[in-house]
Amino acid sequence: MQTLIVAFIVSYVGSIPPGTINVSAMQLAVLHKRRAAIFMAFAASAVEFIYAGITVQFHIFLNNNEVIADYFRIITSIALIGLGLSNIFSKSTSSSVKVDTKQTGRHGFARGLLLGFLNPMTIPFWLAITTYLENDQWINVNGYGFWIYLIGLSTGTFCLLLTVIALGKRFTAIADNHFLVHKVPGFLLLILGIYFLLKLVI
Repeated sequence: MQTLIVAFIVSYVGSIPPGTINVSAMQLAVLHKRRAAIFMAFAASAVEFIYAGITVQFHIFLNNNEVIADYFRIITSIALIGLGLSNIFSKSTSSSVKVDTKQTGRHGFARGLLLGFLNPMTIPFWLAITTYLENDQWINVNGYGFWIYLIGLSTGTFCLLLTVIALGKRFTAIADNHFLVHKVPGFLLLILGIYFLLKLVI
């Protein structure tokens, strides 16, 4: 249960920064094409499930190879610090993300698949986060834990997109709040990275 809850929360919060998927969902909702937006959200979440599965399998492989794992934990710490700094200095807003919403309706599902597969940056993000969470015993990805973790991640993404669809234009105000969307998560990732690195060194 803890693995499911942690995965859900991390995925939900991690999907807030404006990107092509959530901004596209917002725009479809504003254009009163909620059905297409929901299908798009479902497809994008399904792709997230696949990417997360690949990521966690790679994480398990690294953990089973201690020599590689030791070096990778250092890389993970640096990646978390990099993600944190990237968020802190990010300039992206909902208006800066260009999304074509001309073809909608029945194309919502296909749009979600396309946007999901064109978002491979989720792999290094989840690799760093998964490594940190498991090393601090927040999650367990062994056995059934693997599937529970993936369900939590994809469900968190789907629920965030449903929230974006429900909020419509109001999401813009949230997405353009630079402090809330970028700086707060950025500082959290930075602190986690530094803590993880110090823990390895000490």
